Amino acid sequence: MIQNWKRWGAIVLFFPFVILFLEGMFRLTNPPALRYYRDVKLLHAYHPEYGVTLAPNESRFVRHYADLWQGQFTTNSLGLRGLTEPDPTKSKLVCLGDSLVMGFGVSDEDTFCSQLDGYEENGTIYQSLNFGVDAYGSLGSYKRLKDMSSKISNIQKVLFFISPNDFTMPEELRAQGILPDDENDALHENDLEWKNKFRMQFELTRVSYLLQALKLAYEQTKVKWAQTKYIISMDSKQILESPIQYLKEAFIVPVKQAKCESTENFICPTPIANLQIVCSDTPVNLNELEPLPETTTRAYDLMIEFAKEKGFEFIPVILPMQIEEVYCRQLGKYNSLGNYAIRAKRYLDSKGVKTIEILPYTDTMCGREFQIHGKTKKAGIQDYYIPGDGHLTKLGNLWAAESIRAALKGKKQNAF
Repeated sequence: MIQNWKRWGAIVLFFPFVILFLEGMFRLTNPPALRYYRDVKLLHAYHPEYGVTLAPNESRFVRHYADLWQGQFTTNSLGLRGLTEPDPTKSKLVCLGDSLVMGFGVSDEDTFCSQLDGYEENGTIYQSLNFGVDAYGSLGSYKRLKDMSSKISNIQKVLFFISPNDFTMPEELRAQGILPDDENDALHENDLEWKNKFRMQFELTRVSYLLQALKLAYEQTKVKWAQTKYIISMDSKQILESPIQYLKEAFIVPVKQAKCESTENFICPTPIANLQIVCSDTPVNLNELEPLPETTTRAYDLMIEFAKEKGFEFIPVILPMQIEEVYCRQLGKYNSLGNYAIRAKRYLDSKGVKTIEILPYTDTMCGREFQIHGKTKKAGIQDYYIPGDGHLTKLGNLWAAESIRAALKGKKQNAF
């Protein structure tokens, strides 16, 4: 009996030792992939009202685990991106939205919101403040605006950047369990049990390297399994419906290699490798589009009413975030991924709110000269977006800032 107690006692003592050992190993080795997620995690803090916010007074150099981008990420005393503190004597222009607005992919000074600082209109010079936080949907943006506006005076303009991730999701991603941000908000908005569990896992993974690594491994396994099931289901469907076509695509037709772009024989838009982009000659029929989800329209209504109450100029901005949409625009055609913008604009028009559309300014993207690795290159649209990531590059943020300035003043931007 005593021997059994000793055995179980040794087992009980062994597990904490293993956990501490693994925690120490992760901290000591700090592998690149985990380091990236770790740095991003520590830039954030839990918020009881809208889940996650940016932690105040943080400063980290973040390098993407696949070296897609790197940059200095700093927050001020209010948890806003950048070192600049609000100046109570200046009129404020606020950028509100998700990770694209927050500026994943570039350093603090290179975000388009930072570059809008000093914007002048009718003799008023604005201080630009970045309210963006990654993974925010429409409701999260409203709550962020309401919270931060209670701490910052003299807000005059609120630029709200509408994201396709708010209320749309491709079927292949939805099949993997990935939902639009507004749909996620609707599921968890009044779920106290989920919120308590989320807070617990958020705080624990913020403290522990090991727990964050286990959480990442679990999430990646779920995604891979969902991807595998989706691919198997799609292949099975094609085998049953078109077996000959499936055999040709799988075993006979060779994969075409994308041709490299040369400065001497510059073509724009340059064909984009690994993307099968389908463009249509005519835009979609408005009657064929679904209305916006209730969570999205409720968030829009709340922002509109709050802006009226506070005397803000509420300006929804549709900044093209999908390279397929821009590519088709360059050909004078349309892409279905742009339908989210049409749906959002239709609703906002019905509320008498004017939107600013930046898609027409993509006409200026092609052929702009810029420096990369010490060499001068002509830009194709792919140079404005981080490959496989979707966020704007340094050049993309510069273009966005210039285009937004021009759009705010109602001017058509000149080609470069």
